[in-house]
Amino acid sequence: MQGIEPKLHTSLTSRIEYYRLLIEAVDDAESQSSDLFLQISELGNLYDDYLFNKKNLEKSIKNYREYHDHLRKRLTVRLRELKRKAKQR
Repeated sequence: MQGIEPKLHTSLTSRIEYYRLLIEAVDDAESQSSDLFLQISELGNLYDDYLFNKKNLEKSIKNYREYHDHLRKRLTVRLRELKRKAKQR
């Protein structure tokens, strides 16, 4: 599974901050009213959502692996017992 690299997100957010500072320096009201700032905010929200989902997915994968390993070990033991019983008969 491919994820979002934090470097890509950080790179864009730093460019966004630079853009915001330039707009403030120029004091261009027309640029500030653009929907770019709304999209920037949405991007931040999406990234936070991604991180939350990634954390939950990692936890689910860990739980699945633990349960899988536990069940596999139990099954292996029972199979060995049944094989022994089958050979004794």
